[in-house]
Amino acid sequence: MSKIHEAIDSLRQAPGVKGAALLTNDGLVAASSLDSSLGVDVIAGLASYLLMTTNKSLADGKLGRCSQLTLHATHGKAVFVDLDESQLVVVFDQFADIADAQKEVQEAALRIRRASRLA
Repeated sequence: MSKIHEAIDSLRQAPGVKGAALLTNDGLVAASSLDSSLGVDVIAGLASYLLMTTNKSLADGKLGRCSQLTLHATHGKAVFVDLDESQLVVVFDQFADIADAQKEVQEAALRIRRASRLA
């Protein structure tokens, strides 16, 4: 198992996490570990669209790129972390306290960045 897959899998141990995925900036799935109720294509499409439109809006306002986006919805939550050439998406259940898993999310993002530079 690669270091990237290990980082993605380790996120499943964090409180409230239903899954995680690493996506290329054009929406392709590079690695994932998702609950069976989550469709990887749906997650990829949502993440790609949200970050593309968010970054366009931020650029129009001359505010720079989005480094992290947190989404709260009726039936779940998600954190999208920009990794320059890719995006880390972590999906939580609706009752999760994202702050409880923030350390694990940031550690996984750092591990993926390091592994990507070595590849």
